[in-house]
Amino acid sequence: MVRHHISESLKVFIREQIQTVFRLEVLLLLHRNQSRSFTTAEITSELGVNTDVAQEQLAALEASGLLVQSNTEEARYRYHPADAALRSMVDQLAVSYSRQRVPILSLMLAERPDRIRLFAEAFKLIRGHD
Repeated sequence: MVRHHISESLKVFIREQIQTVFRLEVLLLLHRNQSRSFTTAEITSELGVNTDVAQEQLAALEASGLLVQSNTEEARYRYHPADAALRSMVDQLAVSYSRQRVPILSLMLAERPDRIRLFAEAFKLIRGHD
């Protein structure tokens, strides 16, 4: 199996901007479907998370400049990085995560005091991708 290097800049991005497994999954869902916008209900259905978790992750991603919310009657969210640097980081993250899911999840969990809970989240998501 070929190991791919996770760059230091990507590691910093993961630690500072992504932080949780659920945020990673929400971001990657939106990234995979860039031409589409999602409601919170659609995200909860796609990822199997509760509404509060989805809303919290969407708010954090919006605040980080990684997505935009529509001004329609029902809020819809779409992947739309604020600049080319963020777009590049997310593109790198998507490729790295497809090739190195466990190392990226391990990186996310390594420095977290709540890593047991996060490990359970990661395990659930890994098993869900089988």
